[in-house]
Amino acid sequence: MGFKSLAMILGVFMLFVVMPGAHAEDVVKIGIVAPLSAPGGVETGQALVDGAKIAAEELNQSGGLLGKKVELVIGDTSGVPEKGTAVMERMVTHDKVVAVGGEAHSSVTMAEMEVAHRYNIPLVISEAWADEITAKGYPEVFRLTVCNSLIYSKAAKWIKDSGFKHVAVIGENSDWGMGVIKVFKDNLMAAGVKVTSFSAERTTTDFTPQLLQLKSASPPVDFLVDGFTGAGELLMIKQAYELGLAPTKNCALLGAGMDTLYPGFWDTVGEAGVYVLSNPAGLPGIPKTETSEKFTQLFKDKFQREPDAVAMEGYDTVMVIAEAIKLSGSTASKELIDAMENKLSWLGTRGTITFSKEKNPPWAYHLWMDVPVFIIQYTEFKQDPSKAAILWPEEYATVESYIQPPK
Repeated sequence: MGFKSLAMILGVFMLFVVMPGAHAEDVVKIGIVAPLSAPGGVETGQALVDGAKIAAEELNQSGGLLGKKVELVIGDTSGVPEKGTAVMERMVTHDKVVAVGGEAHSSVTMAEMEVAHRYNIPLVISEAWADEITAKGYPEVFRLTVCNSLIYSKAAKWIKDSGFKHVAVIGENSDWGMGVIKVFKDNLMAAGVKVTSFSAERTTTDFTPQLLQLKSASPPVDFLVDGFTGAGELLMIKQAYELGLAPTKNCALLGAGMDTLYPGFWDTVGEAGVYVLSNPAGLPGIPKTETSEKFTQLFKDKFQREPDAVAMEGYDTVMVIAEAIKLSGSTASKELIDAMENKLSWLGTRGTITFSKEKNPPWAYHLWMDVPVFIIQYTEFKQDPSKAAILWPEEYATVESYIQPPK
């Protein structure tokens, strides 16, 4: 190698080293953590990132933040807590993000929030539901989706009011999955409904033993809650259908994870998906706001499909961080945390977002308490969630009650 070639390579290397520092002065970096590879819920993570990117594009088209361009630093956590910790450490110490948003797995969030707490960096959770996340009381942590106790207490009430008598819950052995089991058991048993529950590792792919046991239960199981995420959620639905357990005339099936909302759901479960119930924390255009209409159109133009709850959460997450920066006129952590806690009231895709300061119950702290929650039911093969029947809440219901399969 000649001297001239070596000098050229060194010059390129120096350009690579110097440019990030110079570039960093002209941008506001926001971290987005999401499961973008297995064993995490990949479609959920991608939807979250898609929504976040639309928000960043919109902000930059309107001049950015504090006169600077918004740059998303996206980190793949793979649904693994240890990877979540590593990604957060890198974002804070190397990428110098001003705040972090995202995540879809509660166990990963629990690891990430320790990093946020240690560095005093705002963390806005998009799609992780374990009560413990906000119950821990960390001032840096905010959540603009539901928690287990908030959503499943409502789902449990609907199940009881709908007349189901024996509910089975199979939950993954994670912070979220065990929380699903607990909330359903606590709420339904107190109302006199029989509950049978199992837990299994997140990596489980064969649910035949549990499902066969439920199929022969006495009294018969008439409602099955699938408390898994990712591939496990879809495989349980497929296997329950193939065994003739649910969804059938005698037993309803609720997919509690968000993987029921994506095209991959139909690719995996096929006809078994018809009559499945889901509980999204948002539907496009409900409630109808200026923001929801704008976002829905932008999303449809870019991805040629309706946005789902997680995409809306991804968008709202970036916009809430942006609003805190605007309100405080700063990117300093202390000012952003104060703005989110005491000043923020932003009209998002699913309503006006504010964060509670209440600590009773503990999970209410820094939670958006008015997240819209729905129970929907698919009635056709390959139906988009936005076209599914809405069973609850009553003010948005498109059908009077649960639609029973014909066989």
